[in-house]
Amino acid sequence: MINPAQEREEMLSLLRHPNTGNRLQFDDSSLEDTMTGERFLVRDGIPVMLRKEDVFGWNRKQQKAYDWGSYLYDLLYKFGLAKRWLSEIAEMMAVRTGDYVLETSVGTGQQLLNLRNHGFDGYFFGNDISYGMLRKCRKNLEKWGVRAGLVQANAEALPFRDEAFDVVFQVGGFNFFNDKEAAVNEMIRVGKSGANLHIIDESDTRIREKSGILTRLISRFLPDSDVFKPPVTLIPDNMLDVKEAELLDGNFWMVSFQKPDKG
Repeated sequence: MINPAQEREEMLSLLRHPNTGNRLQFDDSSLEDTMTGERFLVRDGIPVMLRKEDVFGWNRKQQKAYDWGSYLYDLLYKFGLAKRWLSEIAEMMAVRTGDYVLETSVGTGQQLLNLRNHGFDGYFFGNDISYGMLRKCRKNLEKWGVRAGLVQANAEALPFRDEAFDVVFQVGGFNFFNDKEAAVNEMIRVGKSGANLHIIDESDTRIREKSGILTRLISRFLPDSDVFKPPVTLIPDNMLDVKEAELLDGNFWMVSFQKPDKG
C-alpha cells in the first residue's frame, strides 16, 4: 500500500477538474485548475470538488439527507442482514490485489472495510456528494487502519482522469440521481480498459413492499415509476458481460459489466 506522502501525490495524479478535465495543483489549502486558475477548497484533507450551483433536484435532497444521516448511518451496519449484504457484494465483485478501486458514493466507508476484510489489498478511493458522510468516512478509515483518497464531488461529473481505475462501484443512492445515464457514463470513463463496474441499490420490492409506511408514502412522490429498476437499459451496447443479480433475498439489485479491453 502507498504511504501518506505517496497518497497525496497519487491522488493529485488522478484528480481533474470535474467540468473542464484540466489538471490540478495543490497549494496549502486548495486545489487550483492549472489552466483557468479556479480553486477548490481542501477541508481536513478532503478536496471539495463541488460547487453549490452543481447540486440541485434529487441530488440536493440526497445531499441534505445524508449530511444529517451521517451521524447515525453506521448503526445500519451493526445488524446481521447488513453484514450479509456486504459479504454478498464482496463475493460478487471481481477485485484483485493491486487494483485501483473507486467507490463513487463511498458513504462512511463500510464497503471499503468490507473489501479489506475479504482479503483485498490494493488502492482505495472514495467519492461522495455529502461532506458529512466523507467526514465520518475519514474518521472510520483512520480507526480501521484503511487508507483511501477521499473527494467530495458529484458522481455524475467525477473529478478523475480518464481510465484511472481497475474497479468502479456504486452502492446506494443511485436510484435518486438526477441523471443516472451520466453517472453510468462517468463510471465507464474513469474505468481502465477492461475495468469491472458494479452498481447496487435498493429494489422496488424493498421500498414499496417491505419498507415502513413513511417510505411507502414518500415513494408516491418520486419522479417516475421505474426509479427503483436496475439500470440495464442505460449500459452502452459495447460493454461486455452485462449481468443482473438480486442481493439479500431480492431487497437489492446489482448490475455488473466490463469495459472493453482496447488491447
